[in-house]
Amino acid sequence: MGQEFDRRERGGANSLSADFIKAAVEQYRTNQLQCTADNLGVKDAHSIWFDLPKLKKFIADIENLAGSSDSSVTDADLGIRMYYAAYPENCEDADIKKEYHKCHTLIMIPTKKDSSSGQTIHRDFNPLESTDDRRLALATVNAMAQNHGSLAPPDNCDGESY
Repeated sequence: MGQEFDRRERGGANSLSADFIKAAVEQYRTNQLQCTADNLGVKDAHSIWFDLPKLKKFIADIENLAGSSDSSVTDADLGIRMYYAAYPENCEDADIKKEYHKCHTLIMIPTKKDSSSGQTIHRDFNPLESTDDRRLALATVNAMAQNHGSLAPPDNCDGESY
């Protein structure tokens, strides 16, 4: 490995070395994924895929809603926290495939920089909330979030390189 983070070859675009990616994916599959199978008896997914338009819309919604509620918010103030999560065994109320039950997933929550204490904290933030305490992302029934990627397996893994 060595040059895991290399921005020289792609005009400043974020990149990782292929060797680093292979090693990190293998480390996950050997340890965390195998531990889940051995200890929980769950054949879990090893990847999740999101289509680009869905991700772009989520980001645009964060920017637009945060900016409309607070005109001083800049792009540098905003971020996305990705929570590792697992679908509940019984989630009939949600639009979740039965094959996904008990599998891991990612849930993306908007964040907003807060420096009011003198220390920079990236707080979970719910731009859908219209109260003064929007930073409590889970304070309401609905919080702005993104999920519903395609888990592999059970979905098709044919396009994966790692």
